[in-house]
Amino acid sequence: MSLALTRKSRAASTSLTLHDLSGDAPAPRVPFIACVPGMATPLVPLDLPPLLKGAGRDRVARRQLRDAYGGTEAGLDIRPARLGPEPDLWSRVLVVDAEDRRAWLARLGSASPLCQAVLPDYLTLPAALDLWVVETSERTVLARLGAEDGFAAEPDLAVALLQQAAAGAPPRAVLRTGPALAGVDDVLAALDVPTCDEPGALAAHGVSAPSRFTNGELSLDLARDPGAERAEMRHMLGRLRVPVALATLGLFGWIAATVLETRDLNAQGLVYRQNAERILRAVMIPTGPILDIRTQVSQRIDGARSASTEVETEARPLDVLRLAGVVLRTHTSTITRVNYQPGAGLVMDMQIEDFAALDALVSDLRAAGVQARVAQSVTRDDSGVEAVLAMTVNQAGDRR
Repeated sequence: MSLALTRKSRAASTSLTLHDLSGDAPAPRVPFIACVPGMATPLVPLDLPPLLKGAGRDRVARRQLRDAYGGTEAGLDIRPARLGPEPDLWSRVLVVDAEDRRAWLARLGSASPLCQAVLPDYLTLPAALDLWVVETSERTVLARLGAEDGFAAEPDLAVALLQQAAAGAPPRAVLRTGPALAGVDDVLAALDVPTCDEPGALAAHGVSAPSRFTNGELSLDLARDPGAERAEMRHMLGRLRVPVALATLGLFGWIAATVLETRDLNAQGLVYRQNAERILRAVMIPTGPILDIRTQVSQRIDGARSASTEVETEARPLDVLRLAGVVLRTHTSTITRVNYQPGAGLVMDMQIEDFAALDALVSDLRAAGVQARVAQSVTRDDSGVEAVLAMTVNQAGDRR
């Protein structure tokens, strides 16, 4: 029989009704925790390395259990007891006969939907760190030894188990309930720690009040079938195997297509650049390195545009000579040579009386709209001053 477990919050679980499956009382009609005999579901301590975790810890624990109890685990239900503040460092396993477990679940019958968990009776006791909780009856002793350990046993065996636990790590206080039992009470008295009969009295001794199902007890729910859960997980993963494989193949295909496309784009870009460089060598940049095509082409175009603008704005030589001739007729000078030089304009060699006359001529030329400058001037004893004038006229204003 399989029991579906509906998880509740810890706050809700602590107030659930307890139902003893070994008794004859009918199951409650409200959500409850089912208790089974703890003597048939012991917590077995193991010696596990603290650094060992996960599945490796589980395998080592099962091997130790087989070595200690006959070399086989057939017919046993073994579960790691992940109790206390460090559940990953568990050092005990809960062992139960598989036939007993199936019989207990069968006893639930129609009450299964209301059963929140099936636990050993000693795990239904409240627990806290550094606290022993001991509950006695005429035939059984239930004990929680801190948050990670516990047992259910007959009184004589319980005395030995308590003495063994006291020798290892005695508690700071004991919560004792149930009728007196001489052997058990003698062991507790020998601990020389406060013994209280109600949780509220523990605070005076610096020990927190215990609580139910807050230390990982519900992880040991016997209604859960770890083997069935693992099989279901494997089945689910098996169904996902084909879609995952197809998705992986699709991802690899997309990556391969992207790599091929990127390689083709790089090759095409290289061809485009080589064609562009070939055109530039033939048209714009015959020599020198080509580093940045966009920048170098822009610079060449701007330079050509500037040169074209200067040529267009500079007046023709005859226009310069016409404007300069009007001024030259009013001055006494001898022109020995006239030529035209691109960029410099009309270049005129002349002889003039002196430097004052030369300065006056330059001023009158500028006043008439001719940009004149003295490129060279020297004094001659017999002919006054020989000078070279460079003259231009810009159609769109001053020459830039």
